[in-house]
Amino acid sequence: MRARRAGFTLIELMIVVAIIGILAAIAIPAFVRFQLRSKVAEAKTNLHAIRVAELSFVAADATFVPAVASPVPEAALGGAKQPWVDNGGFGLLGFEPEGQTFFNYKVVAEPAGCPSAGNPCTSFTAEAGSDLDQDAVVNYWGYVYPDIAGSAPSATFCQGTGVYDHQAGAATALKQVGPCDADMGTNVF
Repeated sequence: MRARRAGFTLIELMIVVAIIGILAAIAIPAFVRFQLRSKVAEAKTNLHAIRVAELSFVAADATFVPAVASPVPEAALGGAKQPWVDNGGFGLLGFEPEGQTFFNYKVVAEPAGCPSAGNPCTSFTAEAGSDLDQDAVVNYWGYVYPDIAGSAPSATFCQGTGVYDHQAGAATALKQVGPCDADMGTNVF
């Protein structure tokens, strides 16, 4: 009588490989989305820091400070971290992120030509842009601070009406950090 060998058949091994493939097909995209969402936390944190710096500056000097897109020009945005380089304005605010950044930051202030003698900046929009998923579409997050009449800077990607409010279904949220458009932010990942 022949002794039966213990082991796995080819069909059993194929089933195991198929199950592992199915789990990987589900888990890997979810993991990538999770990573992209976690990188957005940088933008939210830094936009809050810029807001605090701007509000501190206006309390002391009665004007907001515009800041040039930093660390790289808008055309150079990508999904990789960039070393921080202040291209103008952020040093005056006292804002400098720790280490390298995934996002590009800028502050647009109005009225036009501000700040100058007799023409203080009365509103600002801080923006953070990046192409984290490298799909050639830049996603913007922002913070819109209107002037006393409720007008916000309009020369930015975040509309002068505010950042996107999912409850209202429109870009109407003021004085809060959020995606600039319905097609931006963590919902695209």
